[in-house]
Amino acid sequence: MKKNHARPAVKPAAQKSRVKPVTKVGKRTKSQSGGSETNGEVLRYSAPALEKGLDIMEFLSERAKAYSLAQLGEEMGRTKGEIFRMLVVLEARGYVERAADSDDYQVTDKLLRIGLRRPHYRALTEVARPLMDRFALDTRYPCHLAIASDEQIVVIARAESPDLVGVTVRVGYRQPLLETGSGRIIFAHMEGVQRRHVLALLTRNNPRLDLKKLEQDSTAIRERGYLLEPSRIMEGVYDISCPVRGEGNEAIVAALTTPFVRLVTNSITKEQVAGRLGEAASAISARLSVL
Repeated sequence: MKKNHARPAVKPAAQKSRVKPVTKVGKRTKSQSGGSETNGEVLRYSAPALEKGLDIMEFLSERAKAYSLAQLGEEMGRTKGEIFRMLVVLEARGYVERAADSDDYQVTDKLLRIGLRRPHYRALTEVARPLMDRFALDTRYPCHLAIASDEQIVVIARAESPDLVGVTVRVGYRQPLLETGSGRIIFAHMEGVQRRHVLALLTRNNPRLDLKKLEQDSTAIRERGYLLEPSRIMEGVYDISCPVRGEGNEAIVAALTTPFVRLVTNSITKEQVAGRLGEAASAISARLSVL
């Protein structure tokens, strides 16, 4: 009679983690396994294909012109094959588009529209639009609503002037925070974590930034209650900007701004426009605070 000789169970060797140490590469860091580190925080898991798509989106969003497939591959250090596959999907989903009369790619405003679906931003635009329309109708000047996006401002709503002549800003328009009236009024009213975060970005991009003067300017803006100064982007235009504050379920800091150009067909002064804009901004703030 044969005896069954049971073999001792052998424990499988412990699998080595696939997450490998990261090697820093500029602002974003990458590991040998495709992982990454953003803002100094190591990501334990990675999705290389997703990261490629996000890299393309971030690259295009920071450029003022459209880029061809070859230019994207060269600038981003990736093969045209890698870039092409990502662009096909991004274009099909509406995140990038071809520039007019060319095959060059640029970002659309789809991500902005997705971000604006967040409840507090949706409430902000819904509350602001009728008051912005009334301001534009009464003064015959356009206005726009802007929020901060890191060290930039982004326009999220606008109201058109009934006149045929004027300066308007499109929704999705971006500019450095401190180069616009909207950005300067927003920064002046920032507090706590948000202010420290933006200051860190500003000083990283401009180590020579005069922080003392920046704080003095911000204090003066807060004490005055609004900003009225020549535009730093367009000659002959004044930036008139007022703060919008919402202290309801989630604090909001935004700016209501009108680009003022003196028109011979409109006798209202820039000081009068500033007063009417302040009334509109205060009304928006009051409605936001009870939501």
